[in-house]
Amino acid sequence: MKGLSRSLIAVVGAAVVAVGLAACGDSNSGSSTEPVKLRLGYVTTAQHPYGLAVDAFKADVEASSGGKLTIENTPNYTGGDSQLFDDVVDATVEMAAISTAIWDTKGSNVFQALQAPFLITNYGLSQEVLGGPIGDAMLASENGPPKFGLVGLGILEGGLRKPLGREGALKSPADFKGKKIRAPQSKVLSATITALGAEPVALPVGDVFTALQNGTVDGMEANLGLIYTNKYHEVAKFVTQDVNLWPFPAAVVINKAQWDKLSDEQKGWLRSAGEKLFPKTSVDAFVNPPPGALNFVQLLCDAGLTYAFAGDANRAALAKAAEAAYAELSADSEVAGFIKQIQDAKAAAPPPAAPPALPAGCKKA
Repeated sequence: MKGLSRSLIAVVGAAVVAVGLAACGDSNSGSSTEPVKLRLGYVTTAQHPYGLAVDAFKADVEASSGGKLTIENTPNYTGGDSQLFDDVVDATVEMAAISTAIWDTKGSNVFQALQAPFLITNYGLSQEVLGGPIGDAMLASENGPPKFGLVGLGILEGGLRKPLGREGALKSPADFKGKKIRAPQSKVLSATITALGAEPVALPVGDVFTALQNGTVDGMEANLGLIYTNKYHEVAKFVTQDVNLWPFPAAVVINKAQWDKLSDEQKGWLRSAGEKLFPKTSVDAFVNPPPGALNFVQLLCDAGLTYAFAGDANRAALAKAAEAAYAELSADSEVAGFIKQIQDAKAAAPPPAAPPALPAGCKKA
């Protein structure tokens, strides 16, 4: 009887294992039988371009899978990008859209070229880099997501960053000198802000409004979407409209242990959606929003933000001052190689179209 009992137990145990594998999906089978839900964290509001991009990613995955794979997006992630990075590595959350700027504080320089100062200054070039072979190479690099047990799915754009001044416009190196400028925890951004003559102050995004309000910082680098959705225009009055410092992408990643549990079919849905994170139509969304879309230029104009203009001479002086940051960036041969590739792509691209005129009635300085 004891032998028979052991046999029955073995059969039942094998059946349980088989059911479990079927529920999770066999990574070699190419199919799955039970729906899977993955959580995706990001640090901005849902109305920010990050939120709009991951909402489109979610919709794409769920449409392609017929609801068999669902994404639960989590905006305003507590603790900021640094905490989000740690949590996706530890599988506290399965997926994340993490600002590329903070990866160098975690031991990876692979994305630094994306935010080299005054290198990517228009959305057409940003789309070509983030959505093309350069972005793919960064995601696949052994010094990138795989180093931390993550799988890179794509890179989204959050909007070109501009100087935002609390009490005055930041249009020249003289305007930056001695100022305290908020930046994310990032070596590459800190190096540039220092090169411009200011003091970088690392603060998580949730602390920035109060810091601007009470004068802990004199300004920040921000895109128009961030200024509007986090209401920074209420406590900082001047954005330098014709200065684009760098883009602000986020790498969308998934914990590899979770990835390995997925079927080939499920992986395909995620890969496909990741390739569309920065489609060509996104360029229009930033530069010339279609009817019904959030038009951050108009919204901030209506809210009373002043649009300052540096002009050619001041832009050239800012770029010249920022060159000091390149020595630090180029010390890493992989980063230097990516910078060269982006420079070549920029040189080969046609000149970007002139930005649309400001809406009537906007304050200017």
